[in-house]
Amino acid sequence: MSEKNLIFTISGIRGIVGRDLNDEIAKKIAIAFGSWLKGEFKKVIIGRDTRPSGLQIEKGLIEGLVSMGYDIINVGICPTPVIIYIKNKLKIPGGLIITGSHNPPEWNGIKLLSSNNYLNNNDLKEIREIMEHTDLSLYPKTASVGKVEILNPIPEYLEDLLKHINMKKRKKNKLRVVLDTGAGAGGMVTPRLLKDLGCEVKLINDEIFLNNEFPRGIEPIADNLHDLIMEVWQGKYDIGFAHDSDADRLAIIGEEGIYYSEDIGLALIMEFYLRNLDNKFEDVIFVTNLASSLMFEAIAEKYGARVIRTSIGELFLIDKMRKLTDENISNKSFIFGGEGSCGGVIFPLFNNTRDGIFAAAKIVEILATSEDKLSTLVSNLPKYYNYREYIKIKNIEISSLISQINEELCNEGEEVSQINNDLKFGKSKEWFVLIHPSNTEPIIRVICESRSSSLARIYCQTTAELVKLVISRF
Repeated sequence: MSEKNLIFTISGIRGIVGRDLNDEIAKKIAIAFGSWLKGEFKKVIIGRDTRPSGLQIEKGLIEGLVSMGYDIINVGICPTPVIIYIKNKLKIPGGLIITGSHNPPEWNGIKLLSSNNYLNNNDLKEIREIMEHTDLSLYPKTASVGKVEILNPIPEYLEDLLKHINMKKRKKNKLRVVLDTGAGAGGMVTPRLLKDLGCEVKLINDEIFLNNEFPRGIEPIADNLHDLIMEVWQGKYDIGFAHDSDADRLAIIGEEGIYYSEDIGLALIMEFYLRNLDNKFEDVIFVTNLASSLMFEAIAEKYGARVIRTSIGELFLIDKMRKLTDENISNKSFIFGGEGSCGGVIFPLFNNTRDGIFAAAKIVEILATSEDKLSTLVSNLPKYYNYREYIKIKNIEISSLISQINEELCNEGEEVSQINNDLKFGKSKEWFVLIHPSNTEPIIRVICESRSSSLARIYCQTTAELVKLVISRF
């Protein structure tokens, strides 16, 4: 057992339970985080998803923080968006969310939150260095200084969320919905929300099996959602929703049993907001990342809005939105956005984080108020085709690899833009290729989008071959 195998990224700390992560290592993380957080107001909120291993990690985190004199607000099993919402509302300076997110069940992780946002790479580097010099014998289990308070934030979250959903006749809507929670923390919130919105709800895959196995693959991608797809299609339901284990992601199945890419849900929400703002704002800004669909520019152009793109990672979107909000002193700008690859919308007026639960509520509002089928609404969106390749890498210095790939592309005549370790090239609103080293896995993603399905595939496969060629030289 060694914390040396832990993966530190802007998405948090992750590792395989029993190999990289247990209660003692969690205690070390908590002590390092507490040392880094500092400040006079020593309070941290802690919550977790439904992975059984979360209990031992929770134990270690609480022991470490309490021994340092921190007071703990423990919300137990709770979706990430709800934890972040209540943390910000109560102005709690720090947060630790125990979740493996969309990773396989043998993994678990810890999302670290400061007063503003997720921690950046420099913060994580500092915490890792503190961990390496932490002697647990100096923090005995009996050294209880802080206190632990139990809190259920879900009722308050739901009450405030519903203030942002405009459905005068929501109790009379006739939408029939299938919800696949994947036995994740979203099961604590989303079923209740959908019923509050007046939907008829059928739950599937809502419980972990007796052997602690999840009922489906945790990541809500098409390959893991066959049960949901069949249930919606055979039962003639209006829509199907699926979450990952901490419910910051949302997948959507249409009434015909079609799995829609994560960009689609976010595009529907974007278009709905832009169509209904009624020129109330001088400037409308949609913030998304480099990998999100070109359809966002096409929709924005239709309504005279702006799209701002950031690096991939929720941290970068939230930072950009916060800066834009701080500049918006006269409140004449409307700012929102999200990562198309995840399906969760970021709506700062409610919750300054990616929120798959809020996204589900907005999609219900859109369906109920338009009285159109989901397939009809989707058919009205700009049409683009997406293709992806995944390339495994081992023990390669990423910045050097990306530099050489960039050089090869430039030699081929491409105009390449680089943000951090991401490379992107293409042609305006017609097509793009993105080369993105994963923040959480030893892989490089090659993502291509085009107005033509065949061109998307060709551009992606050609670029992937170039990447593999450069990798072979290392």
